[in-house]
Amino acid sequence: MEPKKTNILNFSSHELEAWMTVHGAQAYRARQIWQWLFAKDVLEFEDMTDLPAELRKELADHFYIHLPRVVRKTEDRDGAAKFLFELHDQEHIEAVLLPEAEAGENTLCVSVQVGCKYGCGFCYTATMGFKRNLKSGEIAGQYLAVKSQYPALFKIHRLVVMGMGEALDNFEELKRALVVLTSRQGLGFSPRRITVSTAGVIPAIAKVWALGVNLAISLNAPEDSKRSKLMPITRKYPLKELVKALKSLDTSGRQKLTIEYVLLKGVNDSVSDANRLALLLSGLNAMINLIRFNPFPGCEFQPSDEKKALAFQELLRKAGFMTFIRKSKGREILAACGQLAGRK
Repeated sequence: MEPKKTNILNFSSHELEAWMTVHGAQAYRARQIWQWLFAKDVLEFEDMTDLPAELRKELADHFYIHLPRVVRKTEDRDGAAKFLFELHDQEHIEAVLLPEAEAGENTLCVSVQVGCKYGCGFCYTATMGFKRNLKSGEIAGQYLAVKSQYPALFKIHRLVVMGMGEALDNFEELKRALVVLTSRQGLGFSPRRITVSTAGVIPAIAKVWALGVNLAISLNAPEDSKRSKLMPITRKYPLKELVKALKSLDTSGRQKLTIEYVLLKGVNDSVSDANRLALLLSGLNAMINLIRFNPFPGCEFQPSDEKKALAFQELLRKAGFMTFIRKSKGREILAACGQLAGRK
């Protein structure tokens, strides 16, 4: 009976070293394979020419190499590009490439789950329900798959884990993917160029902060009663406990802590909401990003008026918070914040 093969992209370097030892090969061969996969973009064992022929054959007998397959690429007039991927089990996820023309840099937004179980009312992904967690190779593989669509000199400067799914609900696979993304044998990203977003899974907040990446918290209301209607996760992790967990983080270094706040017309964008938010976050060393809601088919919400968003921002600035209104890209192709849903 033929042995069941494993996607080698899901193996850590240590696991691959252990596999080499068991199969009679030198451990350093694992580092060579990682360089072929992640630094040289080689996805065929036969093309890894500095490996012995026997080892290449044995690798092919035990492993396969599978990237998320690009099914469709959709481009917006503002330069944003959305990628629909098909996974090995025919499930679908999306990632978004966001060009920053002024800075000359590109940001890639990747997904961590097929769907999401937390049911936030302003998020299109929530309409999918939850199907499964992504493996580490599927998370890092989105980077490789997108990069393969562009010329050799093209560079992705920043990664944001803000696509489909709750990142901290898939912490172990996320952690493994971040090792690939940040290690010198892998993709060589600085952790400070990676931001992980969460709806507030408190037990994993300190653990992800310890990895050296930036952290963004999706907050969206200044009190539990209002937030729990928008984000049911509040019933499990109340705001008081969430803010306490954030204040326990050491923010004296170069890591950035950001509060994300989606402005919904007539729901959470009043002067009272702004003042309560400032009071809730008092003493927290964090930047605040305000996002005017990005509509999607069937949603019940509307984005706040620009005038109201500016007034909300001014109140927070007067309270001492560095506050920005994030300009959403990709809205016309359902690629902006909260609009991903893996639709074929």
